[in-house]
Amino acid sequence: MGFDENSISKKTISEQIAERLLFRIFSGYYEQGQRLIEAEIAKELQVSHAPVREALYLLQKDGVVEKVQHKGVRVKIITDQELKDYLEALYNLLDIALTTCESKWTADLQNELLLRFEAMKERKSAENIYEYVVSFAHLLQLFFDVTGNIAMLRFFKETIFVTNVAAQTKWKMNLVESYHMSINTFIKCIEVSDFDHARVAIKDVILWYQFK
Repeated sequence: MGFDENSISKKTISEQIAERLLFRIFSGYYEQGQRLIEAEIAKELQVSHAPVREALYLLQKDGVVEKVQHKGVRVKIITDQELKDYLEALYNLLDIALTTCESKWTADLQNELLLRFEAMKERKSAENIYEYVVSFAHLLQLFFDVTGNIAMLRFFKETIFVTNVAAQTKWKMNLVESYHMSINTFIKCIEVSDFDHARVAIKDVILWYQFK
């Protein structure tokens, strides 16, 4: 069945397709290095080539897929060194964001953080790894929204896409359980306004990726 241009989500057809493809990448349906053939996707989803091409462009901008000369578009291959570099950048961004947030943190922001963490717990209970990963990115984005720094937010979104795709394809539910415990420690630090230990805790969370 094709996509509805009047979808309640108000997202464009291209955005809906990009979201569908991203889910497939996160879930392991598409593997790193696998070609994404525009004609095949268009036929399967019963849409024209144009929105599929735009969807692939959107994913390319986010660093999830890449265009290879004479080979078309493929799921981006993330080497161990690249992943390490992205994770280091992600931690440094979070460290700056947390430092900025400390003086701006309010009870309302605390409540919002806990709501987002609760959403993560629900996704974990449902054993939905894709939604769990997405909800964690949503939780971290709160700190960048508070900074009000548009450039940092843009870099964060690009970095989190790449790290999530690279790491999540290796995840199983038992790893999610361990990872969630590390995130819980981070949340507890923020709850008691201990931002110094929160910065240490989030470093443990980010470094966790490298050894799994």
